[in-house]
Amino acid sequence: MTELKNIIDKTQKIAIFCHENPDGDAIGSMLGLGRLLEKLWKDVFYFSPDKPSTTFSFLEWFEKIKTTFDYGYYHLLIFVDFSEYARIKTFYKGKEKYFSENQILVFDHHQMLNSLENWKVIHDTQSTSTCEIILENTLNIREEYYDKEIATYLYLWLTTDSGNFRYDKNHERILKNALVLIQLWADKKLIIDKFINNKSLWTINFLKTLLDRISIEWEILYSYYDIDELKDYDIDNEQASYWLTILQEINWPKVIMTIRKEDHLVKVSLRSKDANVEEIAKSFWWGWHIHASWFAKRIEDGKDFYTTKNEVINKIKSLLK
Repeated sequence: MTELKNIIDKTQKIAIFCHENPDGDAIGSMLGLGRLLEKLWKDVFYFSPDKPSTTFSFLEWFEKIKTTFDYGYYHLLIFVDFSEYARIKTFYKGKEKYFSENQILVFDHHQMLNSLENWKVIHDTQSTSTCEIILENTLNIREEYYDKEIATYLYLWLTTDSGNFRYDKNHERILKNALVLIQLWADKKLIIDKFINNKSLWTINFLKTLLDRISIEWEILYSYYDIDELKDYDIDNEQASYWLTILQEINWPKVIMTIRKEDHLVKVSLRSKDANVEEIAKSFWWGWHIHASWFAKRIEDGKDFYTTKNEVINKIKSLLK
């Protein structure tokens, strides 16, 4: 913690990055940490490889997030909710030298494949969210600067990454940190009104489409879509993921999956109550969490989406049996 304080004290101009297709934890940790740093009189700039979902547009600092990077002079680069250059590939490709020559601070709760010499890593795979890591590592340094907005950013994604407190992983720790944020005046009503109870009719129509496509094989329940279909419903990937939250309330499947076609890839999101879907995802060379993971498989030449989808399902069935 002393080392983190020293790094922050010695820097002035800071760039914070979230990963491609940013989810709530990425956006919340970036904006929450960024607001704290700005209250410490730092010059902070926010970057995302992809345009964040309009789901998050109710957040006051949402418009500060830029999708182009200037490769200018910064005292510090901060990565939140990721620790692989592949997650910011549009910024990194062709600019490897720039990133290797800058000091980088990483906050992440996912499995790490490597850590580089110019990285200072604050990493905890036992944490449910990166927001939780940021809270635990900055509160004691500058608690007096925590305000309602910072607390709201961090509380929102602490709750969503824990499945609204449904996941068993470190349950006591999550509830303790949630209480801390509520005591710091996190705006629960804003979260309920603008995020939880704010689904569009188009999102519900898309949910109906996925429900019509549901298949059940052994103890796997899944549905599928093509990324291009989202244009017809005027929604984005983050809004499309709502259906997984709904299906998690079904009490019997071992694994629930969304399978989507995106360019030449089949991308699979997995959820479970008991099965270790992280191990399943790792068998396809990816991972993330025990009960929430994802992976991608390339559609090989001569094969189509449906053939590749069936290959994926058959492999997962064999891994679960």
